[in-house]
Amino acid sequence: MMRKVREVYWWLRVVLLALKWVPRFNLGDRVLYHGRICVLYQGVNSPMWKITNPMGNSEIHESEFRKVRTVTNYIGSFRSGYRFYMQNWYAIWVSKGIEPWMRGLKIW
Repeated sequence: MMRKVREVYWWLRVVLLALKWVPRFNLGDRVLYHGRICVLYQGVNSPMWKITNPMGNSEIHESEFRKVRTVTNYIGSFRSGYRFYMQNWYAIWVSKGIEPWMRGLKIW
């Protein structure tokens, strides 16, 4: 019974953390750049992002584009965050909770 409570608790935490991804830039997001819809496909050098566009692939600073505000884009961002936490952190948190070394990671 106690394990089930922990699982539900951490699942809710994952959902809340994934909701934070919705307004942020994420891989696969559609963005508007110079009047064109492009897709973010690399963000390892954030705030510089690689985007696809009809004029070729480019690395652009995130201040030069904005996220397209569509339900599909927002759902995609939520799903990316949800998958990230469920695949990489959920089982660890259920079994051990948040350990001190985790607090400094850029996952919050």
